[in-house]
Amino acid sequence: MSKPRKRRFHISITEREHATILAALRLWQEADEHNKGDLSDIAEAVGVPLCNEEIDVLCERINFSGNRQV
Repeated sequence: MSKPRKRRFHISITEREHATILAALRLWQEADEHNKGDLSDIAEAVGVPLCNEEIDVLCERINFSGNRQV
């Protein structure tokens, strides 16, 4: 039995969007369960939200992506 494929997204974002995404991920990391409020619904839409370590890895991927255009 094969594992289901993970859906991947390839998008183009501006520098401002890039900064906002990183800030939002770091804010999510710092928030406790009480402060996450309705955002938990979004984060849990496809399963368990990313843990702090997974967010660190994602931020590094976003920050150091080789797909950046100048």
